[in-house]
Parts: sequence; structure tokens; C-alpha cells
Amino acid sequence: MRLPPAVSPVRAGSLRCRGADTRQPTGRTVGRVPCRVARAPARRRALGSPLDGPDGPTGGFPHRHPDSYRRPGDASVSARKLGGIRRYGHGRGGRTHLRRARRDPRAVVRFAPTEPATGRQGTRYEFQCAKRGTREGQMKKSALSYSVTRRRFLRDATLTSLGIVAAACTPGGTSPSASPSGGTSAKGGEFHGAWPYDLPPKGHYNYFAAAGIILQGAIYVDLFQPPMATWMWNDAKWNYMLAESSSLSGNVFSVKLRPNIKWSDGSAFTSKDVVATFNAGRMDSFTIWNYINKVEADGDLGVKFTYKTPSSLGERNILRVSIRPASIYGTIADRAAALYASGKDNTSAEIVALRAEKENLRPDPMSVGPYMIDKNSVTEAQLTMTRNANGLFGNSVNFDKVIIYQGETAQVTPLVLAGDVDYATHGFPLATDKAFVDAGIRVIRGPGYTGPAIYFHWEKAAAFQDKRLRQAVAMAINKDESAKVTYGDSAKTQKYMAGFSDNLVPQWLSSADLGKLNAYAYDVTKAAGLMTAAGYAKGSDGVYAKDGKKLEFEMYSPSDFADWSSAADHAQKALNTFGIKIVPRSAIRSQQLPDVNAGNFQIAIMAWGIGNPHPQGSFIQALRTHNTIPAGGGMKYPLKQGNTDFDALIVKMGDGFDTTAQKAPVTEAALAFNDLLPVIPLWERYGNNPVNDKKRVAGWKPDGDPVYKNPWSTDAFTTLMIMDGTLHKI
Repeated sequence: MRLPPAVSPVRAGSLRCRGADTRQPTGRTVGRVPCRVARAPARRRALGSPLDGPDGPTGGFPHRHPDSYRRPGDASVSARKLGGIRRYGHGRGGRTHLRRARRDPRAVVRFAPTEPATGRQGTRYEFQCAKRGTREGQMKKSALSYSVTRRRFLRDATLTSLGIVAAACTPGGTSPSASPSGGTSAKGGEFHGAWPYDLPPKGHYNYFAAAGIILQGAIYVDLFQPPMATWMWNDAKWNYMLAESSSLSGNVFSVKLRPNIKWSDGSAFTSKDVVATFNAGRMDSFTIWNYINKVEADGDLGVKFTYKTPSSLGERNILRVSIRPASIYGTIADRAAALYASGKDNTSAEIVALRAEKENLRPDPMSVGPYMIDKNSVTEAQLTMTRNANGLFGNSVNFDKVIIYQGETAQVTPLVLAGDVDYATHGFPLATDKAFVDAGIRVIRGPGYTGPAIYFHWEKAAAFQDKRLRQAVAMAINKDESAKVTYGDSAKTQKYMAGFSDNLVPQWLSSADLGKLNAYAYDVTKAAGLMTAAGYAKGSDGVYAKDGKKLEFEMYSPSDFADWSSAADHAQKALNTFGIKIVPRSAIRSQQLPDVNAGNFQIAIMAWGIGNPHPQGSFIQALRTHNTIPAGGGMKYPLKQGNTDFDALIVKMGDGFDTTAQKAPVTEAALAFNDLLPVIPLWERYGNNPVNDKKRVAGWKPDGDPVYKNPWSTDAFTTLMIMDGTLHKI
């Protein structure tokens, strides 16, 4: 066999990477050498995507001199296997990449074994090639220094974001959950998920830290640090977890904890853990401290929260918090409580220092849930969670292990297609979604309660101060088409256009009020009528103008959010066709977001809605987050519009414990939003979460089951079905 210069012959019948280092895990492309082949781990193969560059999602490569030499521990693969490469998937086979590597001194080649084709023996290899220092080979540091990847943004859209008061339950009561039961099921087996994480020492297990937490933001945190309850979105009631029940008496909210639960170190779970969690969390500005002034133990299994500002919004911010162990944080939490009692606040030097002390803790992983992280299993490729028999539902869950594969969307996609991952929540593009469906992989499409919207700067796009122009824009864009071309079946337009998800609107508005809402369906004739009524006429160039001033604007979108870029492209083309000239402008999210918050835009694509069952959070997202909260003024939309005071309505809809009374301000805000359209929701993002129900895991509920009304990233339906025993091995 003739060996190309991309590889070095080290002995007959084998090949080794040049520049590899025994200290590096197999699968990393290491060393800055002219040309090379690096073996990727079987569990992190990439499909048709650029290699991870120095600043890539896996942490990058160590920079070594180009003349790095081969070492005894270099990874190898037989030359016979290399010679038997078959072209793979997208048609770019190994020989193609090796030729490319031979031509370009900056090229990097890697390959990974994949599942053999049906009826075939042996292992297939997928090759990829990328150039260092190019867009294909690496992403800009400025892009990756921004922590909110597209997947993380989808996750964060369901959590409390800057300036957003975390919301509470929708109208409905609390009721105790049934004991975990999944019917007849098979014990044992494994569940395979996926989520990116950093290896230690950067990655760690201090779940109060600001960054670097292993599995930070993943749904799987509930498996080892569960909350006291999760919200069932369709039923509008609590499903109790660490708590057994909760009740409100006057201004005191009481929680009764489940007995006989132990942490993975053998210590008992008690009220001390809950009190420590909230006292330590006060230093991190836990939202509940906007409403309460005290948390205290009521025996070993009781906790009392005393309200200073009565609000139903507090309940979710108590019950949905992940509980941390007092054995780790108790002493610091007690010191914090004493400082607050003495009159200190989060700006005090003592609190700042204590928070830093808490931030720097690096404990071993602890669990009070049914699974615990085995820290010795954590590698670049995957980690393993084993059963914590004495934890919450420890004897009720079915799987012996939960394995989490490390990686962003590009790394996880081929693992899903190969059958290595049973479930993923990474926000896959439409082409990947189609590939899953074509491969016979089921895709669950639950609501995300958020999506892209058009925002107008009140001063820099002053023509849109006339609501008729905003209404015309809403009807001039075929929102159904925008949703379809971007996400297929995983995006839906809003028929209510009320400022929060259609899935929640009927829980808050009466049928009579629902009938008052305008869907703003695609209708260019009606849109043109509104333009005429507003005094605009088209010139010879087809652009609307008034008093000699044409409607010409820039639309600013995040270039690294492919779905929002698609929505922006569709919208600007539709508006140009309609007669409003739109010039596209884009920048990576790390630049676009601060620009919008600083008011440096005319029209922008930003998020509407938030994954929270109370509408207040969604109204804050649309009306405050990029408007009144940023120092730069954001879109500068006045929240007092005629007889409508949005700011006052936002406050009122969270006042008191009576959610029935809150319906009035919610309804008023929804009707005003629908009429004024301060922002224009284009569509709601639904999940496209692949589920492999043929290889390892059975028990997934059918499409349409109420559990799928829960978001995929908070109150997550998958972890609920693991913990209640619904999911089990095949």
C-alpha cells in the first residue's frame, strides 16, 4: 500500500498519528504538524461538520511545534483498514481528505469508526478534513467566548434570564404526586443521553458556581439534585419530588419533606439541606428572596418560608430549586444568614468575600436523587451515573446506569444516527431532523414556549410608532411559511399573538376574550390597506413612502443562530416584496445582543416568550428585557401606551396568592399586546428531540400525551419518565 505523506509508517501493517502525545486522550487531534491523521474516539465521531479547532467546543488542542515527533504511545490503526475505506454519507471519503491534506500544509484529517452497514462485517471509517486558521477549521474566539451556544440559548429561554422574575404556577392547585410507577417494566439496562461538559479541573461539582459545573443546565441534574417538585404544565399542578406536600397559611409557605431519603455519602436528607440551599443561594440573588425574608427549619422534615411580599410567583421559586447538601454548604450558608441578619446585603464586602469562598469550593459529586455521577468515569467522551439506591426514587427507577455522551450538536448528531444516544435536546437543524426521520428515529416535538420576534427601535424606526404599520408587517409576512422552512414540524405560528405561548393563553383568558384576539394571518391585501390608512403610498420603485420619506430600514439578526437567521432572511424578503425596504445586517450573538441592548439597531430579531408557566415572565421578556432593563435603553418602547400601562400590569399580574385575581391584569395585557404588537412573534419553537425506542429504552409515551406539554429543558418530561419508572430497558 502506498502511504500518503499525511501519515507516518511506524511498523508494517499499522499507521500512527504524527505529533500525538501520550498525555492526550485518544481522539484529540494534537500537535501542529504539516499533515496528519488523528483517530477520533468511537463515541465522538462527527458527521459532515468541521473539526474542532483550537477554540472548538471540546476545548481545543494544545499548540505544539510543527516538528513534533512521534512518541511510543501514539494511537494506531491498521493500514489494511485504512486501505479499505468506503466513501461515507455525504460522498467525501477518506482518500479525498488524505489528498486534500497532502496538498495543504494547514490541513488536519481525522477519522472515526462507525457502525457497520446492515449485513456488513467490520468497521466503517468516516474521514473529515479542515484547515487550521480558517472558518472551517475553527470558530472565532469572540464567538466561543460567548457562553450561550444555540443549544444553551434554547435551554436558557426556559429559565430565569436577566431581569426576568421567575414565574410561578398557572391557575390551579397543588396536589400530591402518586408514587413512582411505570407499570410492568424491566429492571436494569442503561439510558444514554448527551450534553457538553468540561473535564476536571475546569469542570467541577460545585453546583453554586457560576461556570464550569459538570452537566450545568442539563435536564439530568434532576437525577442527582432534584427539586422539591416539578410542574405538570398540562394539568397545572405540582408533581412532588423531594417534598411530600406544601401549603400556604397566611404569609407562611410550608413544605413537608419526604422521609427516609439519603445522600450518596449516607447522610440523611433533612430540612437542613433545604435551608442551606436557600441561605447560600441568597448570595447568588435567588429570585425567591424578592418575596421572602426568612427560611427556617420546622423539624427535620419541615421547612417554612415567610413572605414579605405576597405573590404566587414565589411558589415556583421555592419548589423548583435543586437542593444542595448542607454537609458541603451548611457552614457557609449559616455565616451568610448571620450576615444578612446583621443588616448586610449582597453589596457588602463580607457577603462578596463569602460568596467568593463558596464559589471556590471543589467538592466531590453528591446526590440525593436516584443516580450519582461516578467521577472516575468522567472522560472527554462520556460520563456514567450509577444508581443511588437510598436516594429519591432510588429503588423505583429501572436503569442501572445513565450514560451521558459529551458534545455539542455536531458531535451528538452522528451518535444519535448510530444508535448510541437514546435521547438528545440539542436543537437540531431541519436537515438533521429529516435525517433522523429518514433513519426511522422518532422525534418528539413539545412546545418551547419561546421563539423569534421582530423588535422595532422606537426612535430609530420611528415610522413604526404607528401601530398600523406594525400590524401590516405582521400580516405581510407568511409566518406559517417562515416556520416551515426553518424547522418543519418543530415550529408553529401563534394564533392568539398575545405575548405568551398559545399553549398557555386559554388557561388565563376567557373564551369571550380569546375571540377578541387577532391572529394576523398572512394577508397582503389587508396589510396594504393598513399602509394606505396610515398615509403611505408606493413609489415607482415599489417602496412605501410618506411625505417623501421612504420606509427603509436595517434588520439585525444573530448570524450564529441559524434558525433566527432563517426567520430574518424570510422576513426581510417578504417585507421587500411587500414594499418596506429591508437591508439585512448580522453579527454573532455575542455582538448582536449588546448592540440591541444598547439601542444600536433599527429592527432586530430577538426572543419573545420564556419557558415559564406564568405569563409574567413572557411579558417581561418582550417588554423589559431588551427595553427598560438595559442601561442603553434597548428598543426604547414606552410601556405606557394610551390607557395601557404595561409596567403596572406586569406588576399586578404577580401580586398576591390568588391566581384567579391575576387573570384580569393578564387578560388586559394580552389584549393590549395583541392590538399594539410592541414586538411581533414570528413563531414558537418546538422541540425536535430524537428518541431511540428500538435499541435500549422502551416505555416512551405516545405523541399527544399530556406529559409532552412540559418543556424539554425545565420540568423535563424525560427525567420525569425516568424517575417515575415509565422508561425501562427493552
